[in-house]
Amino acid sequence: MIETVKVTVRLSNFFKMSWGNKAVSLFLFAYIVIFSAYSLTNLPPLQVQSNVYGFATDFINLIVLIFLFWMVQCSKLSKLAYAFLTLGLMLWSMGNIADLIDEIVVQPYWVSIYLEDLCRTIGMLLTSYGLFKTMRFVQSINNRLARELIIDDLTKVHNRRYFYQHAKGAQHSPYVILIIDIDHFKMINDEFGHDIGDLVLKELATKFDNTFTHKNKFARLGGEEFGGYLPTNNMTQACEFSQQLIALAHSINVQNARHLTVSIGVAMQMPDEPLDKVMKRADQALYLAKKGGRDRYEIAL
Repeated sequence: MIETVKVTVRLSNFFKMSWGNKAVSLFLFAYIVIFSAYSLTNLPPLQVQSNVYGFATDFINLIVLIFLFWMVQCSKLSKLAYAFLTLGLMLWSMGNIADLIDEIVVQPYWVSIYLEDLCRTIGMLLTSYGLFKTMRFVQSINNRLARELIIDDLTKVHNRRYFYQHAKGAQHSPYVILIIDIDHFKMINDEFGHDIGDLVLKELATKFDNTFTHKNKFARLGGEEFGGYLPTNNMTQACEFSQQLIALAHSINVQNARHLTVSIGVAMQMPDEPLDKVMKRADQALYLAKKGGRDRYEIAL
């Protein structure tokens, strides 16, 4: 299941943060206050009027950095991305507050070198790497979600969404659709339990999926029903493949009590026939296979 998380930057988030996030936030705030108070009370003042533009620019930069730092504390990031962004923005902010105070008072030369320049430069580098790690983190989440959208959670084969998207977008025409249904699956669940039923679904799905090679596609359509897409106009070949699947199902032993059987409906696409109609004809053929005794395939007319 895909979990949605709402990210906000409200100040009330401070009380919901971990102790680590709270500690670094309080440290940066305390540093800014203490450094500013010490510099303003102990260092010789400058004529602020002559540095209004520089002071305003540095002040805005500091506000932006603090806001970015706060955004990082409110976000759910990977550990490495969080560490580099937090440390980088903290050092960058320390350098920027020194640059801001430099517009008001006369600072020692070492402050200009170590706090203004060195801290700011290192902070920029660490922040840049943190952004890179963040993009990697976001990309990994995007890849995982994209995979979850097309993979069945239980059997780990493709799901109905992928099957329909692939079949509708495939260029080969005509093609063959197989609808495969496990025989008496409800009885398996009732007799052996749903845990065993799930194991049967997983084993069958894995074996069948390994059989669908090259451009053939296999997916779980729902419940105990699976679908197959064969880009071929050779019905004899499709029937031989269906018989191979039926034989493969026999190799699955349910609790050493019975062998698994499946029924298959086979339908070849007619000229310009949409997928939904091909699926419907395959489903009708599946019904005939069930009605005809199961453990067999039927071809749709």
